[in-house]
Amino acid sequence: MDNLLIILLIALAIGLYFYNSRVRESAYREALKACQESGVQYLDGYVALRKIYFDRTPENKLRLLKRYQFEFATTGSKRYLGHIIMQGKHPIIVEMESTE
Repeated sequence: MDNLLIILLIALAIGLYFYNSRVRESAYREALKACQESGVQYLDGYVALRKIYFDRTPENKLRLLKRYQFEFATTGSKRYLGHIIMQGKHPIIVEMESTE
């Protein structure tokens, strides 16, 4: 019985790892897309998880959100920050600092 519990916990941990990897990849694609649409250079090729939190929808339902951060530049001399808020594998908000 103890072995079964250990196997289930290991399987759960592996499943969560792969699910979170897919969420991070989705955030990466959204950051790349936002930079291409804005005509700026996407820097470093990654997104960093900054925050995991609960929030309420307009219908007052609880949801889990993840906030990822990325960096971009207009000319390469100054870095700007962007943020993506993800609900599951879907982007809710994509924000980029003003470059002006």
